[in-house]
Amino acid sequence: MTDAQLKEAVLGPWPFFGVSSRGEVFARYVPSGPVFRWSWNQMIPMPVQGSDLVWLLHAQGEEDQSSDTEAAKRPAGKAK
Repeated sequence: MTDAQLKEAVLGPWPFFGVSSRGEVFARYVPSGPVFRWSWNQMIPMPVQGSDLVWLLHAQGEEDQSSDTEAAKRPAGKAK
C-alpha cells in the first residue's frame, strides 16, 4: 500500500490493513472504528484519528526525507 493509499484508507470509513513506506503496519477492523498500529506483537490504537493521523504520517515522511538529505551531505567517514 502506498502512503497515498494509506492516507485515503485512514480517512475512509472502511476496514483496511496496510504497511507504510517506512514499514509501519496500520489497520482498521470495523467500519468507522479506530486505526491501529502494529507494535511489539500487538495492535495499538492510534491516539490520533482521521486528518490528524494523515498529518502525522506526512510529517514523519518529511522528517525521513530531511534526515536522508542531511546524511548525504555529510563527508564520508563522519558520524552524525
